[in-house]
Amino acid sequence: MRRTMAAEALLAASAAGALYARTLAPGVGAGDRGELLLAAESLGVPHPPGYPLWTLLAHLAGKIPVGSLAWRVNALSALLVAAAAGLLYFTARRFGAGRFGSAVAAALFTISIPVWRVAVEAEVYGLAAVAFLGLVLAARNARAARSAGTRADALYFFTAGIAFLAHQTLAAPAIVLAAWVLRRRFAWTRLARGAAWLAAGLTPALIVPWRVAERAALLWKERTPIEAFGDVFTRQAYGAVAQNPWRIDLFVGDLAGMAALIARGAGLLALALAAVALVAVGRRQGGRTLRLLGAPALAALSIPVALAAFLVFTPDAEHMAQVEPFLVPLAAVVALVAGAGAAWCVRRAPRPRMAFAAIAIAVILTGEHHFAACDRSGFDLPERYGRDLLAAVPRGATLVVDGDNETFLAAYLIRHEGLRSDLTLIHRRGCVFDDANGLSTLPRAGWAARARAADLERIADTSRAVYFAAAPADLEIAGVRFRASGLVARALPPGTVPETVEAWTPPATWPRSADLLGGHPERYDFVTRKLAISYSDAAARSLLSRGDFASALPWFEDAARVGYDMPEAHWNVAVTAAAAGDPDRALDALLTARALAPGRAESASRLALFLSSAGRHADAARWFERAFRSAPTAALAEDAARAWNLAGDPARAREWNDRAMTAGRVG
Repeated sequence: MRRTMAAEALLAASAAGALYARTLAPGVGAGDRGELLLAAESLGVPHPPGYPLWTLLAHLAGKIPVGSLAWRVNALSALLVAAAAGLLYFTARRFGAGRFGSAVAAALFTISIPVWRVAVEAEVYGLAAVAFLGLVLAARNARAARSAGTRADALYFFTAGIAFLAHQTLAAPAIVLAAWVLRRRFAWTRLARGAAWLAAGLTPALIVPWRVAERAALLWKERTPIEAFGDVFTRQAYGAVAQNPWRIDLFVGDLAGMAALIARGAGLLALALAAVALVAVGRRQGGRTLRLLGAPALAALSIPVALAAFLVFTPDAEHMAQVEPFLVPLAAVVALVAGAGAAWCVRRAPRPRMAFAAIAIAVILTGEHHFAACDRSGFDLPERYGRDLLAAVPRGATLVVDGDNETFLAAYLIRHEGLRSDLTLIHRRGCVFDDANGLSTLPRAGWAARARAADLERIADTSRAVYFAAAPADLEIAGVRFRASGLVARALPPGTVPETVEAWTPPATWPRSADLLGGHPERYDFVTRKLAISYSDAAARSLLSRGDFASALPWFEDAARVGYDMPEAHWNVAVTAAAAGDPDRALDALLTARALAPGRAESASRLALFLSSAGRHADAARWFERAFRSAPTAALAEDAARAWNLAGDPARAREWNDRAMTAGRVG
């Protein structure tokens, strides 16, 4: 019986693998994928926790003499997620689902958008999906009366250690499933043996201090071997875990945002079938399969709960894009429940064959609908961006990079492809290109100040031109002037008159951001769209620097079309539209930005400034008050006081002057 299940699971994995091979990205992707490729090539240590197990597998995949390094590691992602699809089929069968329900579950998992996207580019989440399903199977095995025992316990806890190294978010489901396993026949000696096997599963973490001691070509930060080993478990080099003070509204907002991600990614069919299954359980008609899936479902749900409770992140588009791939285990459980719902529908339908055919057709249509959002075959924008970025810098200059897109794409093209060895590259707030800014001895909280000081020294040295992938706001505040030059900005040394530096003009062939994404930006993830925006943004800023607001506005509007969920893109439209004499367009853009980031003080304060300039001082004062509630600073309180004065309400003005004094003392 199990051999038959295994053969069927292999067939499911093969079908998933064929789909992923058809949609596989041919080269390096956006974000930190360039870093992961370099780590794979050199068996290096990427950002914490270092992902030692994935890096080892990717290093071995990189040795296969087929295609480019990027293609090989992308193919590893496809192979791992396809294996996860096969494991999911096997899991459904082991939990009592029939062939049809298990096949539907595996198919819905395969075509789920969060799953499909991590399967076609270099990512660590395919291994995490395999590890999660391995945990579920091992827990089921250790819990079952026939197979329970010392050997089954050892397998579960060893798998738990491996799962933690695959991705730290799997710590939460590992704990939930461990409680489920140990609840039956609990004994302290059993727990102690489990802890020993857990430690054995964690031994691949020793790869990290070994590679740090060997001075691997890619090290995310200068650390001692002991410190790097600690980062595998604590991520201390990343700084504080919580991104905001704990608040119930953020917790609820995070959970709601993650639920929306899973709902959109799974599709209507999966949600409908899962709802059918849950209703069947409520009516006590769900059968043994759904009852057994309770523990894995709780385990998967523990991931978003832990993320919301410990990270306390702002539920905006950027942060949601970062956590989306963490939710792949939850997508797996939704698929399992949906598969059980499909089986229930076929069993209960008056005409089972018609129900079977209808569900099968619906699965195919769902896959076709998701195809456009996940197909990356022939997509080379990240590599094009990296090449255009480097080409914009003259020979022998210094290029300072900071964000993941520019940093890791430049690193990949220079180190692996051998481009632009004449450039000096500086990683502004990191150590990918050695520790030029002396950050290794500082806590992460002190990196920004040290980087700013180092940059100012670098710019003051006129013997070498300094370019930035993006003009840093802190340097602009410090008085540094920049001149746009394609995708980079040249920092002008002190005393340079900007007008004496030749201005860059976008050529007629300069692409618009939306065109780079085929006119369908909604099909691409946040990081890729952010990369595409660079093109229209560069053209707009060049025109803006010459005071040509009317010509700059269409470029900023194109950037906002691609960055439809990015408030900064809409702020740029608002400012430029106001300068170009289009107040209605400026107000629309400000309201859009406000809707996208209601909790950010910038949205409210910029809207307040616009209203004040239009003479609506009372409305402006109310928006300054809202901004103050988001960020209680003395400056915002003073702005509110000035607006109330202009509105003819001295009492409210005195109240806000008092608040400004209090906020100033607290600050």
